[in-house]
Amino acid sequence: MSLLTDYEEVLFRQIHPLQIEKGVPHSSQFCPNPKDENKLSVDRSSITSASASFELYQRLRETAAVYGISVGEFGAEKINCYSDPTEATESSPENSAHALADFTGTTTTRSEMKNLAKRLKHLAIARGKLHPPNPA
Repeated sequence: MSLLTDYEEVLFRQIHPLQIEKGVPHSSQFCPNPKDENKLSVDRSSITSASASFELYQRLRETAAVYGISVGEFGAEKINCYSDPTEATESSPENSAHALADFTGTTTTRSEMKNLAKRLKHLAIARGKLHPPNPA
């Protein structure tokens, strides 16, 4: 894994359909689950598009939308991001654009994590949904 240093690069985050209410993603989608070892799975915009990221993810799990947060926005919250390409397995395709946002050491309480997730959600919403396009 190598540290991502292009602060302008946007990292794509998939949003589960049950985690969107009235077109707005829940903040829980912008922080790792306990099983994720403090790492949030994202895809790199320098390697793939929001559309291609969405299509690849749909092969494995449900997704309703792609939102993005830049490496710099994560960095402002003391979250380092690392390239983490994955190889193909029997159950999942290769993903050379995969990366991780490492939340290790950023918060000590659940309340702090919720607040951090809300801040990241607001940044992602300000950028707008990146895929799929809104109906005309």
